[in-house]
Amino acid sequence: MTIYSIASDSEISSWLTNCLKNRSLEQKFLYHWKWANLYYEYKGNWDVLMKDENKIKDINLFNFWLKNCFEKNKKITLISLWCWNSEVEKNIYLKLSNNYFVKHIWVDLSREMLILAKNNLKDLNIEKNFVCADFSSMEFKNEISNLVWNNQKKIFSFFSNTFWNINHTNIIDTLYDILNDWDQIWLDVRLRKSNKIKDDMDIFNLVDIKNNDSVLNDFLSNAFVRSNIPKENWNISKIMKKEESLNWLKVEFYFNFEKKTQINMKWQITFLPWESIKCLQIYYYDEKKLINFFEEHNFKFIDKEIKWMRWQFLFEKK
Repeated sequence: MTIYSIASDSEISSWLTNCLKNRSLEQKFLYHWKWANLYYEYKGNWDVLMKDENKIKDINLFNFWLKNCFEKNKKITLISLWCWNSEVEKNIYLKLSNNYFVKHIWVDLSREMLILAKNNLKDLNIEKNFVCADFSSMEFKNEISNLVWNNQKKIFSFFSNTFWNINHTNIIDTLYDILNDWDQIWLDVRLRKSNKIKDDMDIFNLVDIKNNDSVLNDFLSNAFVRSNIPKENWNISKIMKKEESLNWLKVEFYFNFEKKTQINMKWQITFLPWESIKCLQIYYYDEKKLINFFEEHNFKFIDKEIKWMRWQFLFEKK
């Protein structure tokens, strides 16, 4: 199993440079280099998050797939568009009988994440492809037809609340262009408990960034470390916003410069004191508004399953 590269190391470096110049990091850069492994260390040490992750085990992923996605004796391509090591998919594939023909395509811009997934799935007897690419790029759109089974159903998945990794208007328009009619989008996301201020503050306080030596801070700052930006020159903060039109809650994390900083990454970049760079955003959705968002973009709502704050949804392109 080789890794099929659409994006080169030079392109990834250029994208990172442009992000720094625009003062907004894209979250795909959090999982590169040695920080792919650090991501799992971070998740393992964040007790509140792990309680949340464990709740998803109560959501019957396998039965949901059997009910809505898989069809016996028919070929189906599952295309995973999220950062993980394929553990969720592996647990589902292990339960499938020989009557299900599944092709697994894993897309990630982080080669390190792809290696983790590749190693995790190596003993499974299914067809697998690992693709180093930005799925929102035109290059990926042009190549996807060469990777899937022709004229067969495709399911694009975003697990572990990763749907928010790209701007929503960008991601929904990109998916509409990539998907064929009747292809599906399957995602699990976090939802707001209510519209009460107390519940929103509970969400905001889930993540503690006060400890500068925490694994979380190390994970968030990997692109800065890779770019040789001195750690003593910046701090991390977070803010909470509400997107009124969609009734979604958003928690944003920022790097704030405390002193003038210059780096060279193909270009010379100068950061002035108190300039900020957004490095992460986490969304908590409103169920009805999320469904309406997809429907307004010409996707049909198929099904959902609710457990605690984690919900899974399935949509289909009209």
